Amino acid sequence: MRPRILLIHTGGTLGMAPSGGLDRQLAPGPFLDKLLFQLPELQEIADLSLEVPFNCDSSVMEPENILCLSNLIRERAPDYQGAVIIHGTDTMAFTASVLGFTLAGLGMPVILTGSQRPLAYVRSDARNNLINSVTLAAKEVPEVGICFGDYWIRGVAANKNSVHRYGAFDSPNLPYLAELGLTVQVYPHAGRFERNVPPGVGSKLEANIAVYTPHPGMPWEPAPPWAQALLIQAYGAGNLPMTRPDLTHTLKDAQTRGLPVVVTSQCLYDSTDLTLYALGRQLAARGVIPAHDMTTEAAVTKLMWVLGQTRDPDDVAARMLRDYCGEIQR
Repeated sequence: MRPRILLIHTGGTLGMAPSGGLDRQLAPGPFLDKLLFQLPELQEIADLSLEVPFNCDSSVMEPENILCLSNLIRERAPDYQGAVIIHGTDTMAFTASVLGFTLAGLGMPVILTGSQRPLAYVRSDARNNLINSVTLAAKEVPEVGICFGDYWIRGVAANKNSVHRYGAFDSPNLPYLAELGLTVQVYPHAGRFERNVPPGVGSKLEANIAVYTPHPGMPWEPAPPWAQALLIQAYGAGNLPMTRPDLTHTLKDAQTRGLPVVVTSQCLYDSTDLTLYALGRQLAARGVIPAHDMTTEAAVTKLMWVLGQTRDPDDVAARMLRDYCGEIQR
């Protein structure tokens, strides 16, 4: 018996019309019929059911859209062995990170995929990505991840690194979950991590985070009134120009207002380490939270997820430093 796979279409390049315009007429029946006509081999892999909760360019994706996906998958999970989400590439890593936290204990694969060129184009990568994703969803490996090109990447470890290569996503600090070539090789660490996410957590995301990406000479300003936290993409292992009075004022202001401050690195690879240099130690002394080897996407979405549960700075720090679903590899 073929496994039952839930296919969710949210928009993006894959379903765009050849003219370049979004196909606003997508509906569950017609789109699935069209898809199976173009890719009949999908029916050999799985029994597909389609849902289209919304159809948009992923650059306009909002937290409520992502939570809608999370809730939809949780509701439908008892009837399926896996889920595949067709999603635009621009914010796919953010969505994959959020779902990594909210669906960590789901117990089935959730695969996000899309394409760099529409399925209707001759030289499209959509065909390969869809076939690979449905194949992985049928493997019943309990991971939330992105399948793009020939690799499956854990959602909370992924980032987009190219706007034109077919291998558009990478996993800087975690080996791939699977490689799809002549055979499908699922690596031993796939699905094997301690899931610490309490059931029911993740019903709210707090997106009011002020993000700073410093450059030499940049003036520092305190976080705006709407901010509930600061995330700073620091240099190297987590260094900032602590000799700047405006930076120390910004950090002191955040501390006075009870705003958590998280530091990631502008480097894609390796980890922030606030014990390595004197400047980093000054940050640590001020209660700044290191993101360790989390990608910026994972750090931002984890902070959104944690702030949706608590605003207590000490509690936020403890939760940001805790590995919930394989997002921290240090």
